[in-house]
Amino acid sequence: MSGSRRLDDWIEAFVKYTDNTEPPESYRRWVAISTMASALQRKCKLDWGSETFFPNMYIVLVGPPAARKGTAMRTGKDLLDQIGIAVSADESSRQKLVKSLQEMGVADQDDLGRITFHSSMTLYSSELTVFLGYGAKELLAMLCKWYDCEPRYVYDTLQRGKEEVPNVWCNLMGATTPGQLQASLPEDAVGSGFTSRVVFVYEHNKGKLVRKPTLEDQLLEPLLHDLGRVRNLSGDFTVLPDAEDVYYDWYEHSEDEAIFTDYRMEYYVQRRPTHLFKLSMIISAARGDDKIITPIDLKEAIKVLEGAEKNMSQVFAGVGANPLAGIQFRILNIVRDLGPTETAVVAEALQSDASFSQFGEAIQSLEQMGHIKIDIIKKLIIPVT
Repeated sequence: MSGSRRLDDWIEAFVKYTDNTEPPESYRRWVAISTMASALQRKCKLDWGSETFFPNMYIVLVGPPAARKGTAMRTGKDLLDQIGIAVSADESSRQKLVKSLQEMGVADQDDLGRITFHSSMTLYSSELTVFLGYGAKELLAMLCKWYDCEPRYVYDTLQRGKEEVPNVWCNLMGATTPGQLQASLPEDAVGSGFTSRVVFVYEHNKGKLVRKPTLEDQLLEPLLHDLGRVRNLSGDFTVLPDAEDVYYDWYEHSEDEAIFTDYRMEYYVQRRPTHLFKLSMIISAARGDDKIITPIDLKEAIKVLEGAEKNMSQVFAGVGANPLAGIQFRILNIVRDLGPTETAVVAEALQSDASFSQFGEAIQSLEQMGHIKIDIIKKLIIPVT
């Protein structure tokens, strides 16, 4: 830990700060990661061979309405508000977003005395599908360009012709439900483009029941102090040689592994190194001011990223051409929550969304895919864990 820091690890402290609340730990951890990124902005970067990575991430919490996604997000935004980091929340038009990005342009001096002008913005939206608009391809295309932190973003205006925003940096923290995602995303956006740039954090329920949620107040001041320190960081991150070896080993093994069975995740898999390097910078910054990525930092980044990936394919279980996909997704969630469940109970829960024949086809398909077992004698649907 840096001598000027009050916490050994800002992310772990945030998770502890929010421990007596209902959002799942994964939600709280990824909100902490996004909050760190919001403070780093484009002032920091990592050069890796011919590539340059910046510490921005697109993170989307996915789960049912009662999973406490918004609760997790509010705590991170409250900390950003308290140290004066502006976010653009729930803007709905491309024009407004570009204007917000322009207004956030600032000049910063790095640790070598170099002055850099950058336009850094964090988007915060607890209703991501409302923010994106239904099938808004132009907005999705713009967000793809912003994620890649191009040196300039050129756009057309009706009155002034072409204008540009220099050194764009965009960080996204959003939340949605599987059903909203299915309704809002154009089918060709799933897999390539926007979704390959997003770390989707899926949970099918809230973390725990808390009768009176509270925060660990003694951690508030050190969290704010260290977040302020992170905000002042600038310059280049470096990767220690031993950490490079950790990355090489992970990269070689990931090439040989079938991480997802869903073909739509192939483009995400190609971007895994980008997600990992961005996450490694954030984790390093959470632990100190030296901007050095150690083997421990990289191993932690791998652990956190792979933790999110375990459930990631479930995000798109209800998205696609298969008309039964949404029904199958809901059946799986019901039996995973309740355990072995009477067929009649599940059918009743879906009576408004599926006909008798559709329900029968859906459970037969799930059984054939190995997701459930059907006990004909006891009339039970049993989840396969």
